[in-house]
Amino acid sequence: MNAVLNKSMNHLAPLVAYGAIIYSAFLFAAQTQAREHLLGALDNETLLNCENLYWSGQSLEANACYLSIVRTVNPPEIQAEAMWALGDLYTADELLEQAAQLSPDNAMVLVRTGELYNRTFQYQDAYNFFNQALALEPDNAWAHIGAAEALSSGNNGEEINAHMEAAQSHFAAPSGARLRSMIMSINSVMERDIYDEARNMLDQAWDLVEDEGLPSMQLNALEAALAFVTRRTDEVQHYIDAALEEAPPYGDAYAIPGYFASITRRYSESGEFYQKAVEIEPNSWNAHLELGQNYLRLNQIDAGIRHIEISYEGDGFNPKTLNMMRLLDTFTENFVDLTFPNPPEGDGIPELVLRLDRNEVDVLTPYAQELAESSMAVFEERYNFPAKEPVIVEIFPNHEDFVVRSIGMPGVGILGVTFGYLFAMDSPTGHPNETYHWGTTLWHEMAHVYTVEASEHGVPRWYSEGISVYEEWNTGPIPGIKIPGYVLNFMAEGAFLPVAELDDGFMRPTYDEQVIVSYMQAGLIFQFISEEYGHDKIIDMLYQFVEGTDEVTAIETALNISDSEFDRHFKQYVDIQFGPLLNNLPIWQQDLQTTLQEFDAGNWEEAIAAADRAIFTFPDYVEQDSPYIAKALAHSQLEQDDLKFETLETFWQLGGYSARALKELADEYIARGQKTEAIKVFRDVHYADPFDETTHGKLGDIYIELDQPAAALQEYLVGLALNPLDQATANYRIASAYKALNEPAQSMGYLMTALDIAPQFRPAQQLLLELSRTEN
Repeated sequence: MNAVLNKSMNHLAPLVAYGAIIYSAFLFAAQTQAREHLLGALDNETLLNCENLYWSGQSLEANACYLSIVRTVNPPEIQAEAMWALGDLYTADELLEQAAQLSPDNAMVLVRTGELYNRTFQYQDAYNFFNQALALEPDNAWAHIGAAEALSSGNNGEEINAHMEAAQSHFAAPSGARLRSMIMSINSVMERDIYDEARNMLDQAWDLVEDEGLPSMQLNALEAALAFVTRRTDEVQHYIDAALEEAPPYGDAYAIPGYFASITRRYSESGEFYQKAVEIEPNSWNAHLELGQNYLRLNQIDAGIRHIEISYEGDGFNPKTLNMMRLLDTFTENFVDLTFPNPPEGDGIPELVLRLDRNEVDVLTPYAQELAESSMAVFEERYNFPAKEPVIVEIFPNHEDFVVRSIGMPGVGILGVTFGYLFAMDSPTGHPNETYHWGTTLWHEMAHVYTVEASEHGVPRWYSEGISVYEEWNTGPIPGIKIPGYVLNFMAEGAFLPVAELDDGFMRPTYDEQVIVSYMQAGLIFQFISEEYGHDKIIDMLYQFVEGTDEVTAIETALNISDSEFDRHFKQYVDIQFGPLLNNLPIWQQDLQTTLQEFDAGNWEEAIAAADRAIFTFPDYVEQDSPYIAKALAHSQLEQDDLKFETLETFWQLGGYSARALKELADEYIARGQKTEAIKVFRDVHYADPFDETTHGKLGDIYIELDQPAAALQEYLVGLALNPLDQATANYRIASAYKALNEPAQSMGYLMTALDIAPQFRPAQQLLLELSRTEN
């Protein structure tokens, strides 16, 4: 059994429930399978005649031509190409295997086998075939290009560059191979937003096409994409039309601009491009997938599902399609929509939609609604932009489901993704460790909604991320500048980028930590602008991006300063704000390490002394390894309750968010009769860990004591939704809140449940007596 069949069966096995897919030799014989232009890689006259028929738009004739190759005597490698074109990849693989056995020294058979495996997303196997071809012909440009493409699925930059250089530098490389390598390079620089270099490379590619008489539809599609991303919208259709005039079935004439529209977050236009792509080339399964995913980003769920299913039915190899199909099960069966206000006011369109897992809806709804609505009000005022559509917030309890929903593939460490008026994020249950603060993530993503939509999706990545971090620090649920300890090391080393290159830190990181370092730099840039020039300048710059202005021009226009001067002034700001800390960073780090070591050893006095030194050097450090936490615990061990309390209180007031530490502080406030402060702390706990039933019960009890039964009821209902062990007390508390709200019928219902569970429960018996007297 051939390798493609084995691999694909492994891929498809988990999805049998969606319907079996049976691949026979001529399953797709009635419809020619889309594929890339050969560009001279093969020179069989009969095959090239079929190819010319296909690319000229004569699909029926091309189909008959490919079938004639299969039904007559032809070399197996040529029959494999015909079967590939007809969509039967299994038989194509078997025929290529036969060809390799008959001609073991034919490098191009191995190259084309590698290409087949690339097209079925089996990159390691593909790479192995290209290496075998290179062992036979070290200068085979097609093998080098294929190897580079296979490696592009991973983090293999140096190897990719080596193969691309080998393909482009060899003087005898076929012109088609040189064109294909140039097209790959153009794609790469455009993906990195290096549009001037893309322009120069396109000019060189056009020279090659004209000199060698090569097909130009791919270059026209790239020209259309470049015109789109550089806001030359009046030129886009011209290039698309030129591509289609040369090759009428070339759906990529639209799909390539659609791809670049998508990666620059212009999802509405991307969807329009992909829609036209599948109309021209209905069996462009990847275009269906991208269109479906794009519809999901635009909250057009039914249309998204339809095109993803079409993609799956046509191409069972694509792991992205398979992941999306798995997600759709969860997405359609487990999630519910809640709209606010309910019922909608005015035109009947809600302002906010929460899309939550049905198992978490009763817990997350009140807090997600409160955070979302308050952040929307804040950002509308701060950025002079009222939302023009409902804002949709999706919260996923499974991290991998969230990642697949966002980018199609699992295994990426992201917390939230904003597409426009819709954003998706992890639930607290998706990140069970204490480092995840879901309230801050929601606030961060909501800021993206306003910066992206206010700029009509023109804002650069670093700019939008920087504003979101800046808003976390200044208006979010745990305000205060928070910089992870390891980022300080890079700051001390001068790792911040020039502002003109800051997008590279997000899009093209050169070391593992650079993305987070860039987040912090971007946040500090807006902190600097706000303090030195005023928040209004941030708004002025933001609205320049509507017209396609680049960030350097925006800075020069709004701040009346060059980007190099800006970099110099920003460095001065960082030096002033952080210089003393960075100069003493090794000392602070040693004190922090000593704090933890002495604490672990049970040396409480020494731990406190080391913590005090660390706090003196960097008093604002309140991350999860903050010295405040170890210091408070050490004070507790020494029964120094007042010092423990003071330490925890300072930690919280500076923006500390460790749920365990805050719960202890809330208990301290309760013991001291400071109920208002306890409420504030417990509410902060909810934005870190809303799934602790005890916290909701304690907070509800405080609200009852302060005669706030409606607030108490909310906490008690959430506590019951968490399915506590003590069901009797949970139901009794709800009954008590309803009684205080003068809703005896509701109170009686929960009360009887409590007594059914625990008939001798004294408080419940007393409440029953009180309700009975009220009725009489």
